[in-house]
Amino acid sequence: MTTLLSLCFVLAAHAKKPPPVPEPAWKPGEAASAASKAGNAASYSSDWPASETAFREALTAEPACGMALLGLGKALVMQGRAVDAVEPLQKASTSFAEQLEPHVWLARALYDSGRSAEAVEEAKRAIAIKPGSVEAQTVAQRALRVEKRYAEAREMVVAARGVANAVAWDCFDGVLYALEDRPGEAAKMSNTCSGSPDPQLYRELTTAIMEAIARAEAAAPPPEPEPAPAPPPPAKKKK
Repeated sequence: MTTLLSLCFVLAAHAKKPPPVPEPAWKPGEAASAASKAGNAASYSSDWPASETAFREALTAEPACGMALLGLGKALVMQGRAVDAVEPLQKASTSFAEQLEPHVWLARALYDSGRSAEAVEEAKRAIAIKPGSVEAQTVAQRALRVEKRYAEAREMVVAARGVANAVAWDCFDGVLYALEDRPGEAAKMSNTCSGSPDPQLYRELTTAIMEAIARAEAAAPPPEPEPAPAPPPPAKKKK
């Protein structure tokens, strides 16, 4: 009887034991390899719905695969579903804190979700991994502008200049000058910024300069009205 009871307890304990949690792995294993390759191929051709489907399939096979989590997050962001992208990107950035891309894309997802303060902090984690990362700096600068933390944004550009030489730094500086209502100094940056590999940065600077000029014109006092012309002298009466 004692032996039978002991066996029952062992079986009961074994039945309640949860399944083992798979260890996170950055690269997909055999089970998720084909789906992950399909997701990457769809991403290269900018077929983001197909990329999302493929990476979801990869994650069904290997839920902790870092590359699949990143791929899913990117596909969701590129479809304008940043809110949905936050969860898989957070998992990737937490499990693989040494990888740059999960932090960059999580920062972007947070920014696109209206969580600019959190986006700044996540972008800083990416910059700590790669101080010269233009992608991370771009998200940080955009989020800091929303937060109106212009001094901090300029400090980050100065630090970036000390690490790497990139046209993007001039783009960021120019926008900050414009936001500080210094359109003349912002315009000086536009020639260099026009050579940025990311044309969106140049468009942002151009828009910021035009808005700064408009603000200056709106704040200028109205011109003094011209004095009315003097009336002509009265005509002499003929005798």
